[in-house]
Amino acid sequence: MMRKEFWNIEKIVGLTALIVSLLTLIVFVYQTNLLRKQQYMAAYPHLSLMNEKSGTLQYSFGLSNHGVGPAFIESVKVSASNDMVYDDIIHYVEKTMGKQDSINYVYSNLWVGRLIPANEKINLIQLLDENMIKDWGLVTTEKTTKSTQDRANKLYQILNDDEIDIEIIYSSVYGEKWRIGNHSNVPKKIE
Repeated sequence: MMRKEFWNIEKIVGLTALIVSLLTLIVFVYQTNLLRKQQYMAAYPHLSLMNEKSGTLQYSFGLSNHGVGPAFIESVKVSASNDMVYDDIIHYVEKTMGKQDSINYVYSNLWVGRLIPANEKINLIQLLDENMIKDWGLVTTEKTTKSTQDRANKLYQILNDDEIDIEIIYSSVYGEKWRIGNHSNVPKKIE
């Protein structure tokens, strides 16, 4: 009586087909993950807070999106050393500055749901420069220019005080969330 061999051509072909199928599945899963990462990175927003033209009458404090996708504001929190919490930067500035300081500036609010498009900058607070003052018919003298320069420096100090903590949480179109603040402009992903 002849003994049948366990490994015949049909079993070898079947096992080879099974291995090829498993390798194809692994490659497919890997490619899908790469495509998903690429898709998420194609809509990645990167917000940062910044001071521009510090020490000048054109000073501004802004929020810029250096990413390739839009950012949706989820929350804004400004905490002061006096344990006060504000929901917008301008509310903190107005409370800290007081009524005796008359600094001419314009501002833009941040609110939950606000969209910051890719490669856009928002001036959260901007001093009125000489052209704006002229366009709006405001009168300036050398004395008011000097005091405005002092007030511009005060505004810079208020916004860049180590005692305040600005936290902005924003999300991408895919719902990924990040946090930035005035002490670290590197976005930290929130899991």
